[in-house]
Amino acid sequence: MPLNCLQTLYYSLIHSHLSYGILIWGNANKSILKQTTILQKRAIRTIHNAKFNSHTDPLYRASNILKIGDMFEYNSVLFVFDFINNKLPISFNNLFKFNKDIPSARLTRQSEMLYITRCTSQFAGRLPLFVLPIIWNNWTKCIDQNGTRSNCKRQIKIKLLDKYPTRVKCNNIHCTECHN
Repeated sequence: MPLNCLQTLYYSLIHSHLSYGILIWGNANKSILKQTTILQKRAIRTIHNAKFNSHTDPLYRASNILKIGDMFEYNSVLFVFDFINNKLPISFNNLFKFNKDIPSARLTRQSEMLYITRCTSQFAGRLPLFVLPIIWNNWTKCIDQNGTRSNCKRQIKIKLLDKYPTRVKCNNIHCTECHN
């Protein structure tokens, strides 16, 4: 099958399942996500008709497909973008606060960033209420917060895909992909 047909199949059969509820489960421990990550890598290798041990970063980049961890980050930034632009249902209106809205806060360079609530347990610290402000604050300088949602989506995806190398240098002498 042609590459574009395989990518369409990926987006319809796999990506839709991976992205469903990713804001809730996407920040789970790596050990919990390991099997899902392996299956996503298998799918990306199948799309490109690559060997079972091929490096996947260049394949993800060539396909314009995000890894699970980056899908979580992408959706997190979009969720907060929608929150800031009042595009979420009313029930989310008081979900996050800005540093400038905290009663004891002084105006600083971080006043426009989201307030990061303190958390006492590791489990709760992985929940969206605590993680999303951290992710957003890391992205505030990278994206245009006053732009359109589609422009924001494009900026995030480009930044995330730029992390993936186009070519991987491998020290494994048994890797047929790198040592031919």
